[in-house]
Amino acid sequence: MPADVPADSVPVLVTGATVVAAVADPRRFHRVELELASEHLSMAEIADVISRVLGTRIPAPDMTEEEAFAAGMPAVGANHAWLNVAPQPARPRFARDLGIPLTPFEDWARAHLRAEVGA
Repeated sequence: MPADVPADSVPVLVTGATVVAAVADPRRFHRVELELASEHLSMAEIADVISRVLGTRIPAPDMTEEEAFAAGMPAVGANHAWLNVAPQPARPRFARDLGIPLTPFEDWARAHLRAEVGA
């Protein structure tokens, strides 16, 4: 997918917080269909965050599916091509409106990514 096409980030903690909120207040969540997103960032924005966190430039290459496979990307990434045709409807405000605490991608990255010495 092009580096400027936004995608949704959903840290596991946000998914867990959503389940806890739904169990705690089932009436509020009854018949709610929630497309969950903590942030709506493009791959270029995600690469910028990771670059800041790791202190090294991480590119967001713009490749076709065939180019990505040839470069070694596993097939699991192929579903991102669908975002070029049908962007995801998830937006952080939907979760926020339900009182779900959201984790910004940069906070998640700072907590879970680290530069490997000598890597």
